[in-house]
Amino acid sequence: MNNLNQAASPSPPRRQMVLLSQDGLTYLRWQHPLIVVWWSAAFPGFGHFLLHQHFRGFFLSLWEVLINRLTHINEATVYSFSGRFELAKEVLDPRWLFAYMFVYLFAIWDSYLGATEANKLHHMAVLENARITPYAIRPLCISTISLRRPWAAMISSCILPGLGQLYNHRLTLGFYGVFWWMIYMTLSHSHQALLYLFHGKITEATQILNLQWLLFMPSVIGGAMYDAYMTTLDHNRLFRLEQRQFFGERYPQFQLDLFSDTEG
Repeated sequence: MNNLNQAASPSPPRRQMVLLSQDGLTYLRWQHPLIVVWWSAAFPGFGHFLLHQHFRGFFLSLWEVLINRLTHINEATVYSFSGRFELAKEVLDPRWLFAYMFVYLFAIWDSYLGATEANKLHHMAVLENARITPYAIRPLCISTISLRRPWAAMISSCILPGLGQLYNHRLTLGFYGVFWWMIYMTLSHSHQALLYLFHGKITEATQILNLQWLLFMPSVIGGAMYDAYMTTLDHNRLFRLEQRQFFGERYPQFQLDLFSDTEG
């Protein structure tokens, strides 16, 4: 009897598309590998965040900050932009430079491989059409797949990187982004420079800035905005897919058209 019950019960999907956890959604999605490569080149680790490979992303982004400071990459970049090439050569530390280059290139290469593999898995998961669980109750939170506003997530990350991720219930990545943005603001003195700028003190604003730390900030805020926007689109896509699955199984005798084709 037990063998008959086991045979009658549906087997679990070979490739799960979505996982609901206390840290939000982890899911497969199709992404152009060159987009992932671009963000890995802009800031090592960001491409892996897009692939939901968070452990690698945390390690590589931390490596970027620490080894960049030891190598003085940003300091040399500032001198190069101002035409002081001799000073740029002097500040670079060759002992750390090679280690930085190897890990930087590895992050780009590894994210490209990860993107191509994730695209294959996503395609096969779509063909299998595994049932999506719309919500999960956990001891610390309730994780749900629901409709969200992409521009709200993007603007939140523009105001403070990490807030867009928190809006999408990606708690670890959100608090990680907020934590590092506070460090960038403090060490670059960007908030103090803005206050001087608002009072018309342009000279004081430029003098107080620490450009070595300021150079991290454009990539960070751009990556946070892009990730928050795309994550919201994926939330909406998964919500529509789950609705189609549920109502298609519940009312198979009807031809349902729940969403327009432009909504995905």
